[in-house]
Amino acid sequence: MTVIQSYVWHNGKRYFVSTIERSCSAQTEVPIRYNETIAWESPVDQARGKIVFMDDDVAGSIDKHISICKSIYENGSIQ
Repeated sequence: MTVIQSYVWHNGKRYFVSTIERSCSAQTEVPIRYNETIAWESPVDQARGKIVFMDDDVAGSIDKHISICKSIYENGSIQ
């Protein structure tokens, strides 16, 4: 399930950041939900370029997403 998606620009370069909520693939009796955030280079003439960052966070949180967007916006990279 999509939680939040953002385009972020730094020095004319575009990035796409997406956070989804998903179930953990580990075998457990109770399904564990978490958020997964992925950032891609996103050239204007392409759907997506290479993945530049991937991380997870607790379900329901957009903190990691906002942090990644801020880092790209300010630095052009994930710090």
